[in-house]
Amino acid sequence: MKKPKKTPRYVTEEMHAERTKSPVPIGRSEVTDADIEYVQSILKEDHNFFSQTLSDMLQEEWRDEIPYDDSSVVQHMYYLYHTQARRWTVEDYRYLVGQKTGLDIILPKVFEILQHDIKVSGDFYDGDLLNSVLQINADFWEQHKDLYNTACMLIKNNMEELSKMEYFTDKELLEDATAFLSMME
Repeated sequence: MKKPKKTPRYVTEEMHAERTKSPVPIGRSEVTDADIEYVQSILKEDHNFFSQTLSDMLQEEWRDEIPYDDSSVVQHMYYLYHTQARRWTVEDYRYLVGQKTGLDIILPKVFEILQHDIKVSGDFYDGDLLNSVLQINADFWEQHKDLYNTACMLIKNNMEELSKMEYFTDKELLEDATAFLSMME
């Protein structure tokens, strides 16, 4: 069980309320209800998962100050530590995979999203969520062969779709997907 932080006596209720606001990360595109509803429409209803924050899932609290002046990476992580998964977007999942955070918990949901659209994008380019998965190192996959097999099946089932992508980054994505399939051989 997590032990909540105590608020020092000199901090007034107004100061505490201001300090506990979750900052919207710098550089993060404006999140709309449509972004959130898109992910919710894909993922199977899992009240337990959706009602948790990243802090709940990882069973650890954010111990640092609120990162108002920190980098967008730190702010985004803080945001996810304090936001229920029901409010996460494709970009949030892409970000967590890219940061290698909670992969064993997050990847099954990521695979559901990719199963719906293998080329789905967060904030960067078509297929950026898949690309984040492809960048996970072999050590993780060695320890999570069931997740690796699921990822391989997803890629194999969508290889034709991936081969139709037209841009330079798309061709790299196809090459990386092909290399991923032979990673564990």
